[in-house]
Amino acid sequence: MEAVMGAGSILDGIFLLLVLSQHHADSTKICSKSSNFPLLQQNNKLPNHEIASMTTEGPVKCAYNCMTIKMCQSFNFDTNTGNCQLNHATLSPGSLNASHLVTTPEFVFSDISQWPQTIAGACANHNCSVNRFCEPLGNDRYTCSRLVTPSSCAEVKECDPSSTDGEYWLRLLNFDLYRTRIYCYNMNTDTPVEYLTLPTPNYGIYPNVTNIGCNRETSLVLDCKERGGEAFYHKIRVLIENMEVVRNEKTFADFSNYKEIDYANAMDCYTAHYGGVLRSCGTKGEFTVNLTDTGWIVGPDQEWATSGWRAIIESIERDDTGAVVHMKCGGYAGGCHPAGSLMLKPYYKTAIPDSSAKEVTCPR
Repeated sequence: MEAVMGAGSILDGIFLLLVLSQHHADSTKICSKSSNFPLLQQNNKLPNHEIASMTTEGPVKCAYNCMTIKMCQSFNFDTNTGNCQLNHATLSPGSLNASHLVTTPEFVFSDISQWPQTIAGACANHNCSVNRFCEPLGNDRYTCSRLVTPSSCAEVKECDPSSTDGEYWLRLLNFDLYRTRIYCYNMNTDTPVEYLTLPTPNYGIYPNVTNIGCNRETSLVLDCKERGGEAFYHKIRVLIENMEVVRNEKTFADFSNYKEIDYANAMDCYTAHYGGVLRSCGTKGEFTVNLTDTGWIVGPDQEWATSGWRAIIESIERDDTGAVVHMKCGGYAGGCHPAGSLMLKPYYKTAIPDSSAKEVTCPR
C-alpha cells in the first residue's frame, strides 16, 4: 500500500475499517475503536430532522440507507440498539451548526457527504424522486420503490384498504418528509380528507353586546341581532400539499349560537372605529389559534387584515413559538382575519407527543 493516499482512498480505507469493526463488535453495534474514525461524531445526534428510521447492523449500513434516499443529508446512529435515523438536514454554513447537535450517549452523528459513494453500489447518484428510495438490482441497475410511510389519507387507504376514520402518522412530501399526526376523515369514500386535531380546542367569541359610540352597553341591535356566539374548533381542515387551513370548513367545530365564526376570525358588533383609531371602549371580538402539541405553528410572516364596517385590529399577540396566536378585533360589525391564506409551518424544535395514531406500512 502506498504511504500517501488521495482523499477518496482515505475514505475508502475508513469505510473498510468500519466494516471490519462491525465484525468485532460485542455488546454494541460498533466497537469502541470507532471513536478513531473522523466520519462519526461521538455521543452526538441531530434531533428533529428525521425523515425515516430503521434498525441496521452498523453505521455503514446506516450510511448506505441514507444514500438510497435523495434528500438524506446526515444520520444519527445508536451504537447500542442499532437504531438508524436519517435526516433531511446537516451542518452547513449559514444554517445548522455544531450548536444544533445534542449530546446523547451511545449515539454517533455523521454527514453523508463525507462518505464514499462506493457504499451505495448501484444506487450511487440515483435519480429516485422524493417519495421513493433506491433498491439495487445488481449489475449497476436499480429500481425506485415507494417509502413505507404514507403521505396522504388516500395513500393510507391504498396501503391498507381496511383503514377507518382516525389519527394516522404521515410523512409530507413538500415538507422534507416531515412526520406529522393527521386525522383522516371519510375513509369509507374514494376521496378521504385530512384534518389537524387540536389538543386544546381553539376558541372564538362574537359577543352578544354592543356599545354605540362607547356610551352604554346594550344587547345587539339592528342587523347584528342574534349574530353573537362562541366557536370551539376541535379539528381544522388542512391541505397537506402546503398546509393551508380551510378556514370556512366547520365539520369539527361547535357553535353556541347563530353566528358560525370562521376559523381564526375575531369579530364583534360593538362600536365603530373611525380613521383607524381605536375607540376608548375598545373591541370585544376575540379568537385564539392554539396549535400546541400539533407539530405546527403560524409563521412569523403571517399578516392580518380587517373586514366589515369601521373595523380595527386592537392586538395580535403570539407566543414565542407561534403555536399560539390571540387576536382581538372588532367593528360595527367587523373584525380581522388572516390576510390571504393561513399557512402552517412545521415546528422542528419539539417532538409531537405520542398518541394512539396508527402507523400504516405501505408495501414496497
